[in-house]
Amino acid sequence: MKQILNAFYFALSYFSIIPVFVKNMEINNDTYKYTLALFPLVGAILASMVIGLNLFLIEFFNPIYASFVCAVVYLALYGFIHTEAIIDVVDGWFAAYSGKDAYKIMKESTIGAIGALYGFSFVLLKVGIITYVLYEKQYALFLIVCVFSRLNLIYLLEYFKFSKDSFLSLAFANGGVFSLKILSLIYLIFAFFIGFNVLILFILSLLSFYFILKVLDKKFGFVNGDCLGFTLEHTELVLLNIGLMIIL
Repeated sequence: MKQILNAFYFALSYFSIIPVFVKNMEINNDTYKYTLALFPLVGAILASMVIGLNLFLIEFFNPIYASFVCAVVYLALYGFIHTEAIIDVVDGWFAAYSGKDAYKIMKESTIGAIGALYGFSFVLLKVGIITYVLYEKQYALFLIVCVFSRLNLIYLLEYFKFSKDSFLSLAFANGGVFSLKILSLIYLIFAFFIGFNVLILFILSLLSFYFILKVLDKKFGFVNGDCLGFTLEHTELVLLNIGLMIIL
């Protein structure tokens, strides 16, 4: 139980800006393994906070403005780390055309013009669709997308290679991931209770995540955290747009 709690605290502190007041957190391979299974829970927590904030703000402001603010807050709640990853990946993609080391470009502290423009355009699209979803009060869709986009990690990451020192590699080092995959189906069951077209969204989520990450893997010859952030963000964008299109 202590390992699971440590994994939850680790996931919350690593993938969000929510403060975790825990001292002497024990981190090992099992922590990383359980983190994969708890990452969707972090998505559910962030989505719930955004939905709660939206319900509060629409009592005082125009619903469009309230939804817009909440869309920006959602990106801020995970520290814009995935948005930064998008810029790094785009910079690396175009740098590779000129024979430069894509990995080194991704790790540079500076950003390129193309990466900045793409990142800005993506944020506009992401904030726009979240605003639209919240304005239409499709809260179940938003919650499901935030969960499914992160649920992909535990089901698909074993098909890609990471650095041996990466926590993503360490998560699969000791085995036992298959049992967590079975337990993680509880997220899918929960989604069936609160939403519609859940199976379509889940399959689309898996396909989108795998396809995007596979393209990046083929392009760069490696997959890292930036690639995962890029993939997660684009998967959410695809699911939100198609999900809302199906509903409306």
